[in-house]
Amino acid sequence: MTTKEIYKYIAITAFAAGLMLAGMFAITLMKGVSPQHFELVAAPEVYADEIIAAEQPLRLALTFDNLFLTFYTAAFVFLAISLWEGNKKIVVAIGLGALLITAYLDLLENHDILTQLTTALNGFPITLHDLQNRMIWSQLKFHSSYLGFFLFAFALPGNTLLEKLLKYSLWFGYLPIGILVYTFPNPIFDILRIVFMLAGLFLLSGIYFIHYQEKAKSPK
Repeated sequence: MTTKEIYKYIAITAFAAGLMLAGMFAITLMKGVSPQHFELVAAPEVYADEIIAAEQPLRLALTFDNLFLTFYTAAFVFLAISLWEGNKKIVVAIGLGALLITAYLDLLENHDILTQLTTALNGFPITLHDLQNRMIWSQLKFHSSYLGFFLFAFALPGNTLLEKLLKYSLWFGYLPIGILVYTFPNPIFDILRIVFMLAGLFLLSGIYFIHYQEKAKSPK
């Protein structure tokens, strides 16, 4: 792959990830259903009733989520390739490793939620232990992503206003807001986390689309 192609792939996959995340957010706004609601501990009977009631929008949201995690993982693999130079390598490697762990845990989470849905639909009991484990792994998933994005921000270029905005939003926006989601639960933090994720993905896409255009115009 050429540098120009890598820039194009980053722009496309980050933009696609942003669209999938926007789709999930739209389902939450229109249907009041979010997979994140089913990542939390609740009374097993209440959890079972709620997941059955949310079946169709939840299945749609998880479809978007599976596509989202595929696209954002691809975007950061391509980003790691573009940043793989000099003394950045160790930071990029650890950051990418954290995001690959996030992707795996995200897939595990989505399939676990689908399994709980199927369990409830078939009238089998969901145990408190299952829900406690789900919440632990879900929190680890998000915190692994916070680490990965925080480290990538050190390796990202910071030459333009958009690049600086992306770097500082990862350091001073997404990281603290994401941690507060769990340490001091409040719906506003959930919304802000989604806003920062959406803004970050579209910023990343826009930055590398500009880089792609610059490469396309430059002499070969």
